[in-house]
Amino acid sequence: MFSRFQGHAAFVVASFDISCLNHSYMKTSVLARQKTWPRMELLLASLTSDQLLEAANQAENHQPITDATVKELLKSVNHVGMKAAGSDERKSYLLTQLKSSIVHFRCPLLFLTINPNECYSPIALLYAGEEIDVRTFQPQMYSLSKRLKSTLKSPLTVIEYFHNMIKNIIDSIIKEGIFGEVSHYYVTIEYQGHGTPHTYMVVHGFSCSFLIFI
Repeated sequence: MFSRFQGHAAFVVASFDISCLNHSYMKTSVLARQKTWPRMELLLASLTSDQLLEAANQAENHQPITDATVKELLKSVNHVGMKAAGSDERKSYLLTQLKSSIVHFRCPLLFLTINPNECYSPIALLYAGEEIDVRTFQPQMYSLSKRLKSTLKSPLTVIEYFHNMIKNIIDSIIKEGIFGEVSHYYVTIEYQGHGTPHTYMVVHGFSCSFLIFI
């Protein structure tokens, strides 16, 4: 079924949105089952538009929000959004994790940005279904436009290629000790303007320290 729709330009974005909606539904469902929910429900039901406008004005002017009910609402929103991919709350949570790792493991010595550059990789073409031999591949056989068409027809294979390549880098290079014995590494994934992923990595080690953001 996926192969029928994944070539559409909106497929990846729509899939991401559905995933976020599903996450939010599950989190709010869990939140509503907590023992404190009846009290919170009454509190949130009492909110007025004036309270929200006043809180928005305070936030816009970089002032602390003083209304206890609005603060309770924001607390619930943060609780749901903290694990939602791409949300401001999630980014804030990841930043806190990163700062904590630096405090605990000290400042890393290495920061890496990894861009798989799937447009030029014969392995990405293999993932996209092209019948090629990666060992005898000749770049001139596939123009850049032809490579783009092949990968755009199957964006999920590009993502699979990206994740497998990053996993192999971590397993074969980072964990194998090329930078020394590893005590901790931290990775985040970001999508570029044209929709393809790249990664940042911070790594800490016992004999040396390095930081990787993916």
